[in-house]
Amino acid sequence: MAHAMKHTRAVCGHMFKHYERAQDENGEYIKFGNQDIDTALSDMNYNLAPDREISQGDFVRQRCSEVRMQNRKDVNVMCSWVVTAPKDLPNDDLHRFFAVSYDFMTNRYGKGNVVSAYVHMDEASPHMHYAFVPVVEDKKRGGYKVSAKEAIDRKDLQTFHKDYDDYMTRVFGRDIGVLNEATKEGNKSIEELKRGTAAERISEAVREADRIITTAKASSHEMFENARERVKQAQGGIESLEVKEKALQRKIEGLESGLKARELKIKEICAIQPQRTITGAIKGVTVEDVENLKQTAIVSLKTVESVKSLSQECERLKQKCERLEKQMPSMMEKMRDAKEKSRLLEIEKVFKRLPEDVQKQLLAPSRAQDRGRER
Repeated sequence: MAHAMKHTRAVCGHMFKHYERAQDENGEYIKFGNQDIDTALSDMNYNLAPDREISQGDFVRQRCSEVRMQNRKDVNVMCSWVVTAPKDLPNDDLHRFFAVSYDFMTNRYGKGNVVSAYVHMDEASPHMHYAFVPVVEDKKRGGYKVSAKEAIDRKDLQTFHKDYDDYMTRVFGRDIGVLNEATKEGNKSIEELKRGTAAERISEAVREADRIITTAKASSHEMFENARERVKQAQGGIESLEVKEKALQRKIEGLESGLKARELKIKEICAIQPQRTITGAIKGVTVEDVENLKQTAIVSLKTVESVKSLSQECERLKQKCERLEKQMPSMMEKMRDAKEKSRLLEIEKVFKRLPEDVQKQLLAPSRAQDRGRER
């Protein structure tokens, strides 16, 4: 409904530009926060404060010079309330609502302290920026002084909306919805609202981060298990190849042994000294011996070809086994790299989901922060 803010001299210029809808060097309207300004409606904005020949900044300097004020940069020389119209308030009552709100605040903080009261109709919700110099009575020294701490203290924040609601009800003759769940227990300062919002955003970001990390862990675990299964299969393939290689080696050895046995028989056959007879026949060699020689020659040729083929297969298996063994370290490294890359990517996603102010706090070097006293 209404939120209080306190401003040092350094911040006032930015706020004045936003109130007046000033433009920057790029022609963009000065914004405070993340407002979306509909420039087509900017002509409907107006200021309820009295017209002055001097600017807002000059008025603040003049008013501060008229009373006692500490000469320090961190002194809050201006306070402001952002008053938003109730959601269900009819459009016909908007102008009256802001006029009555202006009267209530002027009675509370002093007419001579009003800096401006700009009503913005060109944003998502119609609202008024009521700005004033926080001049209060100096009870110790007499006279008046600038003190935002005393002008908007805890009691003022706690009673503001109740008093505001009573005043609006008397003027309008009905409840217009000033008090709600957010305001019935007293108003919160803009700093408290920011802290609450930031805490909610951080909690939401943490929950999202936990979800992403859990998903990433499951994905990484699945990827690791798949890689490990591939390695296991590769190892099984190597073992299978080794078994086949050994079987082939034994078969080759058996064939070689058989070949040697036949060579002995061939030597024996070669030792035969055939002689021709008068008719041209071979003496001492029977038809059976000739058939045996033919069979031996055929078997020998087949054996040699089989041994050669098996030797080539054995060599191919050896080369494949060596390639797989060389790939083993590479596959393991890829698994580790993939797991690490996945972890870094998920951390980066989590970090980017955090609010921008939280990111800056995490990136900024750690230093003690002096919050100071609220002025």
